[in-house]
Amino acid sequence: MVSYARLRTRNQITMAMLTLLKTHRIENIEVTQICEAAFIKRSTFYRYFHDKIDLTEAVLDKILEGWQNDGRTEHTAAEIADFFMNNYDVLSHLRVNSNNRHYAENQRLLQNWLMTQITQVDKSAPPIVNKIRKSHDPMLISSFLLEGTFGILSQIDLTNQSDRLRMKAFLIEVVEKINQS
Repeated sequence: MVSYARLRTRNQITMAMLTLLKTHRIENIEVTQICEAAFIKRSTFYRYFHDKIDLTEAVLDKILEGWQNDGRTEHTAAEIADFFMNNYDVLSHLRVNSNNRHYAENQRLLQNWLMTQITQVDKSAPPIVNKIRKSHDPMLISSFLLEGTFGILSQIDLTNQSDRLRMKAFLIEVVEKINQS
């Protein structure tokens, strides 16, 4: 059984990384920065996480935690669009330029995390996840949707209300089309 203190420390480290990812690209975050933000020693970090990629998986799980544990069995297309838009700052900082030395590592992280989410049998998963799960190639379609969303989001100014509304309308339309198929 995991103690409350261990859970609290793990959460503290995860939240520190989540905060850093809101303003820094993953390749620019060092373990030292994470430790400073979490008010821990480097040795403590390595007791909980193998490396920052391991920690980033915990951050992604944390982002989805509220979404999955809200007690609902279905989310609307608008709620799915809001999820991406509300978490864009963190998610976009996980994307690495393909010329960067961390590109393959981060792509593997996102792909592994995505496959874990898709392959877990979860009755509370949104219908879109079930559609992806039942598709011919779940990894390919989920990667396409994620990268397509990132690409579109990178083309707009999310601080501009008009762009936000356009983007939300577009994401809703995409999710609804997938749900109809």
